[in-house]
Amino acid sequence: MPLSSHDYASATICSNRLVREWNKYEGKLVVAFDFDNTIFDYHNAGLDCHQVIGLLGKCSDLGFIMVLFTANDDAKKLAWMKEYCEHYGIRVDYINESPVMQTKKPYYNILLDDRAGLDSAYTILEDAVDRIEILMMNKCKS
Repeated sequence: MPLSSHDYASATICSNRLVREWNKYEGKLVVAFDFDNTIFDYHNAGLDCHQVIGLLGKCSDLGFIMVLFTANDDAKKLAWMKEYCEHYGIRVDYINESPVMQTKKPYYNILLDDRAGLDSAYTILEDAVDRIEILMMNKCKS
């Protein structure tokens, strides 16, 4: 079966699912993100991460649970990564931990990672965030 016919393959369906989960869990989504080459130009190759940083900042402002998943386990480096995120408006609630389920598989509603379809995940999350912001504005008006 081609992936394009899979029920969860389209960006619209994935975005709809995030909005439904946001509603179901009373405004909470778990957004996981990588550091190197996702929000930081690890190889100094001129990578522009500002769009991803901006979107993750919006997620932080919306009160989503923010999880930094990184292969790095050096305590000083992790502290620096957290400071970097916070400097750019990304709250870090957890580092290399699953906030909901204590399993070996990391738990998240969406993952932004340069090695895991960053462009698609960004598009899906951006659409969901835009729609959630509209829902929140409509709730405030009523």
